Amino acid sequence: MGCSQPNGNQSTPVSAEQSANPLMGAWNTPDGVPPYDLIRAEHYEAAFDQAIAAAREQNQAIANNTDEPTFENTIEAMERSGRELSRVASTFFTVASADATPANQAVQKAIAPKLARLSNETMLDQALFQRVDTLFNKRAELGLNPEQARLLEQTHKRFVRAGAALSEEARTRVAAINEEMANLGVQFGQKLLADQKANDVFLTAAEVEGLPADQVGAAAAAAEAAGKAGQYLFPATRSAAEPFLTAAPNRDAREKIWRAFTFRGDNANENNTSAEIKRLVELRIERAKLMGAATHADFVLSDAMAKTPAAAMDLLMAVYTPALERAKEELADIQALAAKDGITDVQPWDWRYYAEQVRSERFALNEAEVKQYMPMDGMVAAMFETTQKLFGLTVHERKDIPVYADGVRVFEIREADGSKIGLFYADWFARPTKRPGAWMNSIRVPNGLLGESPIVVNNQNITPPAAGERALISLDEAQTLFHEFGHGLHGLLSKAHYPSLSGTAVARDFVEFPSQVYEHWITEPTILQAHARNAAGEPMPTAMLESLLKAQTFNQGFSTIQQLSSAILDMRLHQLTELPADFDAGKWEAEQLRELGVPEQIGMRHRLPHFSHIFDGGYSASYYAYTWAEAMDADGFDAFKEAGNVFDPELAAKLRREVYEVGNTRDPAESYKAFRGRMPSADALLRNRGLK
Repeated sequence: MGCSQPNGNQSTPVSAEQSANPLMGAWNTPDGVPPYDLIRAEHYEAAFDQAIAAAREQNQAIANNTDEPTFENTIEAMERSGRELSRVASTFFTVASADATPANQAVQKAIAPKLARLSNETMLDQALFQRVDTLFNKRAELGLNPEQARLLEQTHKRFVRAGAALSEEARTRVAAINEEMANLGVQFGQKLLADQKANDVFLTAAEVEGLPADQVGAAAAAAEAAGKAGQYLFPATRSAAEPFLTAAPNRDAREKIWRAFTFRGDNANENNTSAEIKRLVELRIERAKLMGAATHADFVLSDAMAKTPAAAMDLLMAVYTPALERAKEELADIQALAAKDGITDVQPWDWRYYAEQVRSERFALNEAEVKQYMPMDGMVAAMFETTQKLFGLTVHERKDIPVYADGVRVFEIREADGSKIGLFYADWFARPTKRPGAWMNSIRVPNGLLGESPIVVNNQNITPPAAGERALISLDEAQTLFHEFGHGLHGLLSKAHYPSLSGTAVARDFVEFPSQVYEHWITEPTILQAHARNAAGEPMPTAMLESLLKAQTFNQGFSTIQQLSSAILDMRLHQLTELPADFDAGKWEAEQLRELGVPEQIGMRHRLPHFSHIFDGGYSASYYAYTWAEAMDADGFDAFKEAGNVFDPELAAKLRREVYEVGNTRDPAESYKAFRGRMPSADALLRNRGLK
């Protein structure tokens, strides 16, 4: 039940089976890291089976304890239980997302129902719940410190929200629903990855004419690796599609790339995700009713900062309305410029290309020229310098740590005095077996109870450069780099005593605040002046830097509508109380976009057929969280601007102490107010996007 992991240095008996399986027994590795150099796909299922059995036995021992329940023999005991399972699971799921080979996918399919079954058994166990409930009902008499009280409250809430307080019949049905949804999530993710791969686009030399050299070189190298030398491969990923759509003069080629990227999961093949979407929504509706909630959205948000779907929608619409007006102005500018090329019907695959032309005219900027000053290594150095300036942390690469795939790098994070905090795995480049998007996860969470240090992982999908070339990235990709490291810092710096309250284990609409506020520093002039350099080592010209910063709010109507349309449809979908038998996600999506007035040339950032966040990523009825957190991050960064120094040491120390270190040891609103002194409004968000 606990989410902790052993440090790998314990002395335990090793059986013959264990000695042949590097996941079992002690890990004699540097810092107790997973022995990825020894692990093969076939090792995982046996290790899971053993760890699940151990966790089941440990949980049953707590439930069947004949002693009166105490905080120590029940709540703390659950924090200590399942350590072996947490260790195996975090090791595997790090790889399952980043290197989804057929063998790893087979493991995921096999163990998903087993994990769901164990979770159901544990969270619906009446003897175990009775012990937790007894303690919860007399919590005021237990003499607990604030963190212990928070842990008891959160543990009780997890049981209740899992259905432990329901009737036996309802508990049985909830368990079946949870297991089916776990399987559907796996199916959705695996179909999407397969369709993404199937949507690879191979172009000719004529079709890539006019593209920047770094894009052409990377595409040529990718095609050659795929056995199609002389062609140019563009995978159906955001990191490949958006730069292409921004820079490619060939309109027909732009359409090919746009369609490949946009219709992932929505093609007439075995990878179409519509059946999984329909069934997942049906099951979420049924579970919400069983839990006594009006809708799935109501159920989810009752445990979030927003509290209600109405509160989340109020914020979304407060931003959506001015963004739509701005988007219409942007469309008019684009149409005027496209008309000069004889285009009278601007299409979605035209927007980024002509928006870039408008930006170039307005701000004297050329994306290809800007990227020459945005090398990946330079942006990584910028990120690490920011961390040092804000928090005094230093970063040191470790070459002795085994990794799960080529290109993964490992860094040790240290305090200013040289003491070690933990390890950071960086997996920044795309590979055919990596799921789309960018994310952070923990292999080990820091906690005082078990004396464990953190291991966090960042993933991104940056297009690898051609051999011998520098990896050049866009400012958007650099912001994503900072964003994910902000999550990483949240995981690394936690000082929670209990594993379940550590790091990023906070409400969905708060977890994005530490990551999004950290993004702001990538556009600080001093950071870019130091690290935005071309191949000759020359800094970005002052005029280019000034124009780049002035252009930050350019095209914000487009980007805001793309994001908010996804968030609004997520919320509307999960406020449904029933689905018609002939429900079709694509048709429903189109109807909603028409009703919202979303211009066809803009559309959604994440269409439902490939919306991993809500169908395979835990963000159902929660995609609004990025906007909710942006209200906080914009307001939070304003505090640094008001201080007159964006690296103000007192304010940085306060941000670390009141946000990054506290995890879920208190209500997130308290954490934000402890840092800022008050809650934010939407005003700072609108100013940040140039919409006010």
